Amino acid sequence: MNSPRAWVSALCIAGLGLASPAWSAGQSPLQLERVVMLWRHGLRAPLPTEAAAEPRAGEAWPSWSTPASLLTPHGRAALALSGQYQRTMLQAADLLPAQGCPAPGQVFVWANTVDRTVASGEVLAGALTPGCATPVQHLPMDQTDPLFNPIEAGAVDFDAAEAVRVIDRETGGVQALVAPEGEAVRAMQRVLGCDDRRPEARCTLQTGEAALRPGADGRGLAMRGPIDVASGTAQVLALQYAEGLPMTEVGWGRARMTEIASVSRLHALLFEVYARPSYMAQRIAGPLSARLLQLLLSADAPAVSLLIGHDNNIAALTALLGVGFQFPGYGRNDPPVGSVLLLERLRDPASGRRYLRVRYEAQSLDQLRELAPLTQRSPPLTLTLPLPGCHATGQGLCELDAAAAWWRRRLYGRW
Repeated sequence: MNSPRAWVSALCIAGLGLASPAWSAGQSPLQLERVVMLWRHGLRAPLPTEAAAEPRAGEAWPSWSTPASLLTPHGRAALALSGQYQRTMLQAADLLPAQGCPAPGQVFVWANTVDRTVASGEVLAGALTPGCATPVQHLPMDQTDPLFNPIEAGAVDFDAAEAVRVIDRETGGVQALVAPEGEAVRAMQRVLGCDDRRPEARCTLQTGEAALRPGADGRGLAMRGPIDVASGTAQVLALQYAEGLPMTEVGWGRARMTEIASVSRLHALLFEVYARPSYMAQRIAGPLSARLLQLLLSADAPAVSLLIGHDNNIAALTALLGVGFQFPGYGRNDPPVGSVLLLERLRDPASGRRYLRVRYEAQSLDQLRELAPLTQRSPPLTLTLPLPGCHATGQGLCELDAAAAWWRRRLYGRW
């Protein structure tokens, strides 16, 4: 099996500042030359096994009209609004034409081989290039794409026992991860209607000591405890709110925005185990990073590229870059549904220097719920993520060579 080094010859990342088509470094305005977008798919119905925590006895989870795991009609509409906002900003930067369709090869869209990612790619392609035949490319649907699922595809070396050792060393173990999150656990218990004083209201949130071990086949990981039980449940609560379910159905009427934001951290803890530790990030983000590099730096690469994957892809890539994030209404390091990591290449025309910048953008839960149009006056939530190893400027700009050196150290070294 291949190591991450076999997939990546040189690595660097930048982020797209969409508020303006140019930024100043010294006296010269910077020109936006190229944009690569890594998207999390749009709003979907819950996965079949996602709501692992059981609510109070006698209460059932609300049903969804959309089959499990698929993009909902509401999710399609919300994702289209995000794509339309991106089109406006990219037109202002002259990376998309103001009228008509882009030239052949100007826009590239690649999706993972899952229904919701392909559907998200189709929505985004239609929003960015309305009325144009912009294809959404992907592998055959019965194949595992190594860009998004490199461990499952056998594209990288993976030793489950070593993964557990590294995760435990860097996190202190899953019990240590859970320990500071007492308020999030209590918020989840309140939403579920748990009450240890009343046996009929007991829930399965607490299932003994949290633990992580290699899977039976040696290729996966097995976890027990509150993270395993509650992470998916936390995501379901956010999906219910964003989908626009009546508030009487969002957490059985017990989930306000404060609870949804608090339990979001329990969803993020899943990535603190499975995506953000160095052993996991170097493997999950390795093949994807090689592709991002090619799209950012090759002379004949498209001006605008979209890759549509999942929350763990964004979690692993940001960890590899050495950055964390938190949007209002979400837990720390929890990638919002329909969010996009924006990677850009900028050039100073006076000096010829090239810069990299990373931004992360997401619709707020209320914007998703209300299908609010996105404009410069009412923009999505946006974070600038300066790379810590390249002495980024106040605008988050990082010289290409310094960013590439930082990237290599993170990819190949011990953190």
